[in-house]
Parts: sequence; structure tokens; C-alpha cells
Amino acid sequence: MKNAIPDETVYTVPLKKSGSLVWGVVSEIEVISPERIPSDCSSFPRCGGCSYRHVSYQNELKIKKILLQETLERFLSKNHIQIPEIEILSGNPSGYRNTAQIQLGFAGGKRLAGFYEEFSHSIVNLPEDGCKNLPEEMNSVFADLLKKEKAESKILSLRLEGTKVVPYKKESVTFREKIFIPKPKEIVWEIQAGGFSQVNRYLVAPWLEKIFELVPENQDRILELYCGSGLIAIALQSKAKNWIGYELSLDSVKQAQKNAQRNGIYSCDFKALNLETNRIDSEEALYSSFWIVNPPRAGLSKKVLQTLTEKNPGGFLYSSCNHTTLARDLSLILNGNYRLSNVTLVDFFPRTKHFEVIVKVERI
Repeated sequence: MKNAIPDETVYTVPLKKSGSLVWGVVSEIEVISPERIPSDCSSFPRCGGCSYRHVSYQNELKIKKILLQETLERFLSKNHIQIPEIEILSGNPSGYRNTAQIQLGFAGGKRLAGFYEEFSHSIVNLPEDGCKNLPEEMNSVFADLLKKEKAESKILSLRLEGTKVVPYKKESVTFREKIFIPKPKEIVWEIQAGGFSQVNRYLVAPWLEKIFELVPENQDRILELYCGSGLIAIALQSKAKNWIGYELSLDSVKQAQKNAQRNGIYSCDFKALNLETNRIDSEEALYSSFWIVNPPRAGLSKKVLQTLTEKNPGGFLYSSCNHTTLARDLSLILNGNYRLSNVTLVDFFPRTKHFEVIVKVERI
């Protein structure tokens, strides 16, 4: 229920229904929680971008932790899996996005520019002072483009490279990050035009450092599925003698190879494979002592789930941007041979309903 807080009494407008679930937004508040604060954005709650601008950021983190705990318990109750205390990684909740997609259009002769309304294709204008989730450089570019744009409707996709704003789908970008795993070092990686990258510019290093902390040392071979442009492999290559990464996009695989070489790494083998329709090499799966999976929001494919349960690796790490599909997948994998040793909520998407989750699973 958007714009509501636990223990409040509210009237709502339903927005979407699926089975027994109903999504809605508050239209009137009868009993107000003392936790409620004035929103700092004039477009909230109409704008579909944010969900938590009516509470403090610390309370938002508490709510997200409760949601994650309840989801894991609901899916894993039949597995009799004990859920460890959930850790939280968070950063600056303002100006954190390095990528943005803004909708442009007209209504009644008036220029519209912003994000879609919740469960709608109606555009909600950006506030005059810009989106709180975007850096100043990006808000300035969007404001300038509004004055020059002639088309009736368009999607503007931009990405931040340092202090420079570039077209998301037209130019590649290079990121540099100083990480402490365990000693400080700088890693450099390039992402091709239109390629995926983690959107929170403040939490990439803490996310990688947490993964490094959880992955065991001295592995003969690590198997990484949905490896993207090779960022995790580049950061963690010292953990294993050999590293095999699978990714759907051939362009991403080529980029991962270039990124590894750029960082002086030659022990990684990246391969293109559609993990939805094809199974990974049986021997590679069998002889990989530890797995890392970082799938899209839809979660692991049936082929990956089948291989993972059959090969029964010594352990695996799962990083997910959808806690519901993560919990679903874990319920299909975990049995008496495994335990959850760590659950970390990484708030890549402050003020929104989304968050990243890292879990480590160990064989007993």
C-alpha cells in the first residue's frame, strides 16, 4: 500500500489486482503514524519512482528488512531453514543513480517530462528542482534537453560517467572504483552502450567487498552465472585458480574479456550462453567448488535450478534485485544438505520499493 505506514488507518484507491493481492495508494489518512514525515518531493506519491518519501530513511530500511524477513519465512518455512540475522548495507540516499530513463511527452499542449505514475503510462512531471534520486549533473542535462527537444514524445536514457553525462544507448562508459578486498586497489571496467550496470554509484564498492568477504578462499574453480561485463570476476579473481563466467549477451562476454585483460587478469574464461534454454557444461558445473549467481529480476531459469540441485556444489552466493524470486528459488534448492549462513540487504535503490539481497548458502 503506497504512502501508508504500519499502524495507520487509511482510505485507499486500488491500482492493480492479481489474484488475492491488491495494490493501491493512500487517498486519505484517518489515523496518522508519528513516524510520518512531510515528503521532500512535490511529485510524491503520484510518481511511480519512489515509495518511501513519507518516512525517514532509517525507517525505510527497517520496513525493507521486515519485508525481506517475512518473504524468506513465507517461502522457506517448509524447508525448515533457519534465517540468520539480516545485515544491512546502505549509503547516501540522495543523488545516487548513475543511470536514468525519463519519459517525454505532451498533454494539452503542455510539455511533460518525468517518470510514469504507478501502474500507468501517465507521465508525472519532475519537480522544478529535479529528481532527488539523480545527481545534479543529470538533472541539469534533463532540464536543458527539455528546452531543446522538439519531438512530441520520446524516452531519454542517460548515464553518468564521472561528472560527464552521456547517452545510455549510444556511448560506452568507463568506471573506476577503489575497493578494499582485502587491500586497497583500483579496478577499471567498461560497459558497452546500452549495457547493464549497477545504478547506485555509492554502493558498488561495498557490495563487491561484501561478496569478497563471503566467498571462501583458495577455490579451484568458481562458476559465475549471469556474469555481465565481468565486474565480480575482476574484483574477486584472487579467490580462485580458475574462473568461468556465463552470460547471454555475446557483446557483454567480449566486454568482460576486455575488462579482465585491462585489469591484468588472464585466469577468467567468459562464455556466451542462453541460460533460459541451455544447460551449462556438465563437467564445468560438477568441478566448480563454489558458484556465484546474479540473475535478472525474473530469477534463476529452470535449467539453472535443475543443474544447481543436481550438481550440489559446496556452496553458492546469490545476489538478487528481487527478493521474492530469490526466496522462491531458495525454496526449490535448499534441503537438508544446505544452510543459509548470511543474508545481507543492500539498499541499491533508496526511497523506492526495490532493494538488492545477497545470500550465502553452505553445504552442511
